[in-house]
Amino acid sequence: MARGLLDHVDGAYFVSLAAIADPNLVGSTLAQTLGIRELGVKTALESLKEHLREKRVLLVLDNFEQVVEAAPLVAELLESCLYLKVMATSRMPLRVRGEREFPVPPLALAAPDCNLAAEFVAQVPSATLFVQRAQDVKRDFVLTDENAPAIAEICARLDGLPLAIELAAAQAKLLSPQAMLARLERRLPLLTGGARNMPHRQQTMRNTIEWSYSLLDTHAAKLFRWLAVFLGGCSVEAAEAVCNADGAFGADLLLEMGGLVDKNLLHCIEGLDGGAALLDVAGDP
Repeated sequence: MARGLLDHVDGAYFVSLAAIADPNLVGSTLAQTLGIRELGVKTALESLKEHLREKRVLLVLDNFEQVVEAAPLVAELLESCLYLKVMATSRMPLRVRGEREFPVPPLALAAPDCNLAAEFVAQVPSATLFVQRAQDVKRDFVLTDENAPAIAEICARLDGLPLAIELAAAQAKLLSPQAMLARLERRLPLLTGGARNMPHRQQTMRNTIEWSYSLLDTHAAKLFRWLAVFLGGCSVEAAEAVCNADGAFGADLLLEMGGLVDKNLLHCIEGLDGGAALLDVAGDP
């Protein structure tokens, strides 16, 4: 998308924030990416405003979730620079005025009543990714009528999550899809072996979950641990009864649960009775 806009803007810049955890470094990182040198007593923010004020620029900010406290800086840039556009990838919303969220859904799965012959499974995006990654490690891997049902079921058990599917497919050199499926009762020991040139947190599913958990503050982490007692989800009322029995969260419990939903650590769906259920989307240990 950013490349497609190059002919219509003064520049499109990809800014990776994966290597920093200090929100105070976001301004200087942006300035460095844009080739701006901080002059005299000017701050990075002042220099960015001066540089961007009259320009049509798109900034793509990747991995913003770990520096989300820098969101006011982004908001101030947008207010000061009329033509500036920002696209941020983040596990959670920035919560600034004018923000529009575009959730990235999991890959589509085979329908429950789908014909699971190879020619039909080959058209399912999640299965296509599995086969492509399996062929990366095992050149002669082929989608067949025999392994197609297992591949479709693996993708369904992994909820269509691209990283989880890629990590499962990385085992194709050692395990057949049918053997992988048999080991998915406990997912994390199987979902390992990510590429070495990927960030450490994406090399195993356990690392990904640990990284997400490490970004939580003390109260959110405590609530997340307590919600782990529910298998297959729970109602808001059940969560309140278990997690706030001693009043530890007080009136803030709903706010804390909403924060976990924002961070995509819980998935909220409407219950049959019109109520809400919370599902842990991080996976089983």
